[in-house]
Amino acid sequence: MTLGHPQKRSPSRITRAAFKPQHGFTLVELILVLFFIGLIMGMATPLVMSTLDRIELRASAREMASALRYARSEAVSHKTSVIFEGYIDRNQYRVSHDRTEHATQTALLDEKIKIVHYTNELETIQDETFKIKFFPQGNSTGGTIRLEAGEPGESENLYAISIDPVTGKIRIDQEER
Repeated sequence: MTLGHPQKRSPSRITRAAFKPQHGFTLVELILVLFFIGLIMGMATPLVMSTLDRIELRASAREMASALRYARSEAVSHKTSVIFEGYIDRNQYRVSHDRTEHATQTALLDEKIKIVHYTNELETIQDETFKIKFFPQGNSTGGTIRLEAGEPGESENLYAISIDPVTGKIRIDQEER
């Protein structure tokens, strides 16, 4: 190497450097991937939301059935009548002793869950207060409470909580529309 003379590169080096493979994605490829991810998310969201509503409905039905079992248990153990009151218009319920009327348990259902109606041998109540009375022997006035997720009449998710009038036993059933 001599001073004053620039070093010349061989043509093969220039050619290899110019055609070196590039790594990464183009902007178009990235936009397409993001578009497909958004499309898939848009299709999956309704499925996830209906599943969440169904899970919340099942949990609310179990919670209400637990309150009914508690009312029966209180009636038998304290040898007094216990009342389960459901307020359809306020979407809540409470358990109280017949003599004191003092609520021992009160619950407000999630806003997505609705008490559709209460049915017993004599009537169907859709927009008022209903009462189920548990007696010291374990029996009750009986009936069926129906719960629904979402707007009344539109949801496919429906649970029925049945109270046997002879035994006072509570059963939860999922119903189809």
